[in-house]
Amino acid sequence: MDLVNERVEHIKFGIGIITEANNHKIAVQFQDETGTKLFLYPEAFERFLKSVNPAVQDNVMKECRRKQKQIELERKRIEKEREAAELEEKKAKLELANKKAVARARKRKKQK
Repeated sequence: MDLVNERVEHIKFGIGIITEANNHKIAVQFQDETGTKLFLYPEAFERFLKSVNPAVQDNVMKECRRKQKQIELERKRIEKEREAAELEEKKAKLELANKKAVARARKRKKQK
């Protein structure tokens, strides 16, 4: 979605126009001495910005929800990887403990 030239409203700076947009940032030119400000996209629309055009606002909010879902899926993936690594570590410790126990038992058996 092309956001360049879209009008937005900021909670503090007022009305501005998006002058640049890429996947992660947008530049908004505000009136008066405020000048141009950079914002993270789409996160800024969750807290600071609102599109004057309702259709654009709806699309941006859909993008926010999509990104939040991606973040949650990534968090869950990382958590599963961490749990799997912990399980492997426990398994390795148990195997080592078993090997040591077997070695001690063999040693005691040889001593008798």
